[in-house]
Amino acid sequence: MKSISYSHKGRRATNQDLILEEHFAENCYLFAVIDGMGGYENGDMAAKIIAESISTFISTVDKPDSFQIQKAINKSNLAIRQKKASLSSNMGATIGGIIIYDSCAFCFWVGDVKIFQFRDKVLLFESSSHSLVNDLVERGSNVDPIKLSKYRHVVTRSIQGNVNTSQAEIEIIPDLLNSDIFLICSDGVHDLFDGIQIENILRSSSTTDELLERLKLRLLSEATDNFSLGIVSEIINR
Repeated sequence: MKSISYSHKGRRATNQDLILEEHFAENCYLFAVIDGMGGYENGDMAAKIIAESISTFISTVDKPDSFQIQKAINKSNLAIRQKKASLSSNMGATIGGIIIYDSCAFCFWVGDVKIFQFRDKVLLFESSSHSLVNDLVERGSNVDPIKLSKYRHVVTRSIQGNVNTSQAEIEIIPDLLNSDIFLICSDGVHDLFDGIQIENILRSSSTTDELLERLKLRLLSEATDNFSLGIVSEIINR
């Protein structure tokens, strides 16, 4: 298993993103990006609370599955609700990540942290963000795309203490191959790069380290928001 990651505040005053990586056992691995919600107070605190809660719960699970992943999300949601009550402050975060167990990947997300899977440098899977824009498009709303663009950062699901809006979407990918590469990133990254653009850069990169450096080059120059990304590869050689 190989993982590389990078997180930066962009042009914001602080970085409210957090990268979570844990090896729970020889055959169980977690990697996630947690994006503290900038419109609320204490986004960085929320990200840390969620990371600790999820990591603690998954460490007690013998065999992860969709039910256990949602239970971990529920635990973190409760922790956020309790902290909000104690501080009388609003807070929350979005999350996206993978749990690799044996040769299977559980991709999970709540909000707009994106997960991409590439195999032999070809894009196979891209998560769909829980956003107002995506919800309107899926409902067939006849809205001008230019008018919609100002709502692109409005999320419809997040971990902020409300169980009704914190349901994770989970994609199970079985039979992983050694050529599989996962890229998990906050919206500060996928604001600048879509899946096909990342695929094109990956195709012309000799290593995942080169891919990361090429993505960083543009992000450091152009990103206005916090941005965080992780690349997980060489999965079978763990």
